[in-house]
Amino acid sequence: MLGLASLSLVLSTLAITSEAGATTLAQKRALARTILAEKQKIDLKVSILEQKYVQAHGKLNAISQKISNTRNIVANIRRRVSSGNEQLKSDVLFAYVTNGATQGNNPLFGANAAKIGTINLYSRLAQGNITTRISSLMNYRIQLTAERQILYSQQSQAAALTRVANNALAQGLSLQRAEQAKLNSVNSQIRAILQAVQNAQNAAYLAKWHRQHPGSHFPVPPANSKANIAIAAALHLQGVPYVWGGASRHGVDCSGLIMLAYNAAHIYLSHYSGAQWNETIPVPLYAMRAGDLLFYGWHGDAHVAMYLGRGRMIEAEMTGTRVHVVPVRFGYGFAGVRRPRG
Repeated sequence: MLGLASLSLVLSTLAITSEAGATTLAQKRALARTILAEKQKIDLKVSILEQKYVQAHGKLNAISQKISNTRNIVANIRRRVSSGNEQLKSDVLFAYVTNGATQGNNPLFGANAAKIGTINLYSRLAQGNITTRISSLMNYRIQLTAERQILYSQQSQAAALTRVANNALAQGLSLQRAEQAKLNSVNSQIRAILQAVQNAQNAAYLAKWHRQHPGSHFPVPPANSKANIAIAAALHLQGVPYVWGGASRHGVDCSGLIMLAYNAAHIYLSHYSGAQWNETIPVPLYAMRAGDLLFYGWHGDAHVAMYLGRGRMIEAEMTGTRVHVVPVRFGYGFAGVRRPRG
């Protein structure tokens, strides 16, 4: 997708000759800026919502971990209480076994046994102070149960906040996608306008070139064809010096010229004639047309040029020369004609 900065750069290099086209393009650019500004506001809101989303989930996870820890503590307390109960049973049994011969000294068989509370009875029979242990364990369990209820309440609140954060983020992302779709649509329209302007400029340039070279009789491809765009781009590079490995207006080699020309038509070839041979499809000589490529050497590994029609081609030939238009060479080293895909 073209950004506004890229569009501005492109526009600065194009001369818009149609007043209606210029007006339409200006309107589309203004609309794109408006949509982009609105999208940036939404992006900021979505960023804040994402932070709240992460915080809400973090809080919920932390509370859930606390509840899990509390459950483990309560389970440990239950095991300790159960162990205490078993110990009490063992204490009673021990007391019974050791004191059973003297029933009068054993409170289990005394006249007041029925009036003695269970815990008090256990305390009197147990080895050690069991009452204190049971009391502390029960108090601890009560406290943890209360804490667990608090945590459950906090988890419920955190879950509610998380749902709110989820819904808000989903709505924000939906708005973000809608604004992006609007921006994509307007940018697509801008690209179409720019392409139409570029096509018109290419056609005008080629028509001017033909007028300046009346003997060439180049066939003019359709204004919007990729071959026409590539030919125009190649002709724009006339006079650029040959530089091995070059691919700019400062210097090109044979494959660099072809690569730049077809890049302008959105067909992307490698910067090596042998690779361009493999990236193109063969064409018989009788079907050769403007924009096709002429290769030299084994599988095109020595040289490549672009056919312009009527026996002419454009090439970056060798060190010491500049990009120029010459008659087609079919002599020694000619490998064949091939056409870029697309």
